[in-house]
Amino acid sequence: MKQTKSGKSEIILNTLSPYDSKVQRYLSLSKEIEQLMNNAKDENEGCVSIELVAEFCVLQEELYQEALKKHKEEAN
Repeated sequence: MKQTKSGKSEIILNTLSPYDSKVQRYLSLSKEIEQLMNNAKDENEGCVSIELVAEFCVLQEELYQEALKKHKEEAN
């Protein structure tokens, strides 16, 4: 998951439940993207569809916002 790890991912995974269906989908997409990238012949091969990347990015942003909200609520 090196290619898809980010600060947002860390916040999501450390704040939200790994059993949440959205988080499960996020992890599944991350794994699928990683597998596709690892199977590419070289770094210039178009191996991941734009639809898959878009779904991942939209879901990541939704989960990130949820995680920030939950973190803020727990801090109060």
